Amino acid sequence: MVSPGRPRLITTERIVEAGKRITLPRLSIRGVAKELGVSEMSIYRIVGDLEGLRAMVAEGIVAGHVFPEPTATDPEDALVELAHTLRDFVMANPGIGQHLTRLAAPRHEFTIRLAEGQQAAFASRFGYPPAQASLLVSTVAEHAIALGEINPLSHDDTAPGPLPEQAPTVRAGAESIALLSPRKRFEWSIRATARGSILLLDRENPVAQHSSPETAPEGAK
Repeated sequence: MVSPGRPRLITTERIVEAGKRITLPRLSIRGVAKELGVSEMSIYRIVGDLEGLRAMVAEGIVAGHVFPEPTATDPEDALVELAHTLRDFVMANPGIGQHLTRLAAPRHEFTIRLAEGQQAAFASRFGYPPAQASLLVSTVAEHAIALGEINPLSHDDTAPGPLPEQAPTVRAGAESIALLSPRKRFEWSIRATARGSILLLDRENPVAQHSSPETAPEGAK
């Protein structure tokens, strides 16, 4: 029994730290309880269930990270800059990608706050209406998160393995991509996404929807 005046053994912060050590993909009620040296029931009382534990740990990871706003003066460059930030964050925190892309799920307060801050800043900086800014930022963010979460090994320094002789086109593409660094490979892919999204949005929406010619993206002037 904890004596009066003594700190509680179990806190949200300690659960989050234990979860980070275990990592999200391997997270379990039993694992956290063992890590903290407490009963599983005591963890259940705080988190409710395994999904609650995952959300608590993921939110703690998001809340404890500083996401800098892009400094680029061009919307495409700003989106690419944001994508690099998100990819690095996802690769450093395995399993966080699913949490970042489920904004409608409960217990996502910090993640929603992060999304709102990034999207609102983009809208203000480049003169996009909120709906358009949200579409651009979320589209690029989803691609960056997916590339970091689903197949991070595709962006390491491992040389491509031998390809079959009957696939000369695939071989040519692989050899070309192999000349790029992992970061450059990612940037090529994400810049294509950002540029295509901006061009598509500008074609489907009148130029007048931007707040001013001075702040409109280059393709919309």
